[in-house]
Amino acid sequence: MIAKGGRAFVGLSALAMAAAFPFSIVAAVCFAGLTIFLVLVFRDPGRKVGRGIVSPADGVVREVDQQKGLVSIYLALRNVHVTRAPAEGRLGTITLSPGTHAPAFSRKTLGNERAELALDSNFGRITVVEMTGAIARRIVLYVRDGESVAKGQKLGLIRFGSRVDVFLPLDAAKIAVGKGARVRAGVTTIAEVQDGGVE
Repeated sequence: MIAKGGRAFVGLSALAMAAAFPFSIVAAVCFAGLTIFLVLVFRDPGRKVGRGIVSPADGVVREVDQQKGLVSIYLALRNVHVTRAPAEGRLGTITLSPGTHAPAFSRKTLGNERAELALDSNFGRITVVEMTGAIARRIVLYVRDGESVAKGQKLGLIRFGSRVDVFLPLDAAKIAVGKGARVRAGVTTIAEVQDGGVE
């Protein structure tokens, strides 16, 4: 399945491949390669939702800060770029902030374009911050202010490489991943709820 927000890219590349074929095999092959690449980048596989507070993104954990309740995830081009809700709850106001497009693995990403989603769950407030990178230029949101979401529900799509930071409620959640861990959106448990009240 191709993610909403990426289908036009795949479709245009496929059309270009078909249009080029009668005139240039080389161009058609190049567009075929591009189409395959875009299908991989914008793929949207089904997921079986994991236990506890789950990762909102696919990628590698680049930073963990127990005192801030922070788990920061870097998404490479090869990763799925659809983000998901880490827990069940209700979204507050979604804040969209314009900014720069520094590489997603850089410290300078603090000034990058971003979307901040505050999720009020049974365990407290969980904040998901989706950031663009040097290649990622747009965040496509699938949800709206005040919407109730299920754990693992799709939140949006970050086009190409990017970064997602998650801030967890310190008094209710215990971070369960370390730096360098590979995580999958909606599947990998990134925090356990201390009272055991995990759905």
